[in-house]
Amino acid sequence: MDINYFILSHQGLKEFEKNYDEVFFKKINLKIIDNGNQKSKKFKNFIYYKTTKNLGCAGGWNLICLIAFNYFKLEKIVIGQDDTQIDYDAIKNCYDLCNENTICGVFSPFFEFSTFSIHKDVFNNIGFFDENCIDVYCEDVDYKQRCYLNNIKIMSLNYNNKKNLGLTRKLNPRIYDTIEANRKYIYSKWGESMNRSKIGKEDYQPPYKYLHPYNNSNLNHKLIKITQRLSRIFNVKDTFPSFLEYKNFKKLSKT
Repeated sequence: MDINYFILSHQGLKEFEKNYDEVFFKKINLKIIDNGNQKSKKFKNFIYYKTTKNLGCAGGWNLICLIAFNYFKLEKIVIGQDDTQIDYDAIKNCYDLCNENTICGVFSPFFEFSTFSIHKDVFNNIGFFDENCIDVYCEDVDYKQRCYLNNIKIMSLNYNNKKNLGLTRKLNPRIYDTIEANRKYIYSKWGESMNRSKIGKEDYQPPYKYLHPYNNSNLNHKLIKITQRLSRIFNVKDTFPSFLEYKNFKKLSKT
């Protein structure tokens, strides 16, 4: 069975070229979604789609899931980054352990979504990743909270996080301002962290205090309001940037 492995790449294709060769992907159906208008000689044949703008991490993951589950009708996939170093067994085990009730991450807890597998039923049940988490960070903890509230298990293969190189933090010093803004947004949506571990609480990991978004029992976990911040940055009013990008993808696919 082919493993469908999608890479969301923003600035790390050169690093990806250093760490892998084409032989590695003989057993894997690799598709790179270029979210940063990059150039690659070694993997140019694997660049499946170039976004018209940087969708951020949440938007990129949503686009991948729309392409995988709506367009290709796949059952489950693995989503990875361009700056992680993992072997074939990790990808295969991650893929195999994924089902309609389980998301499996390769790296140790708090970093599971650096490379993770997701089933179409989970995406349909939990919904889109929250694109109000601009650029990167906090989209994973929001999804974990929603999984937690719906009895979706998030497991980890416990690979050492040192293999997650964290290029975003190194290449974009302003990302720390973005992280702070994203955390404030998640706090407004879910309240304080109730994580039992000291490290988890300090890192603002779920579970959170609120059992419903914005502590409003009338709101479903799938509901994601488009904030003024998201609307201003992407010039959208009533739809996610990823969905508009998916429409563009389908249009190009027809031609």
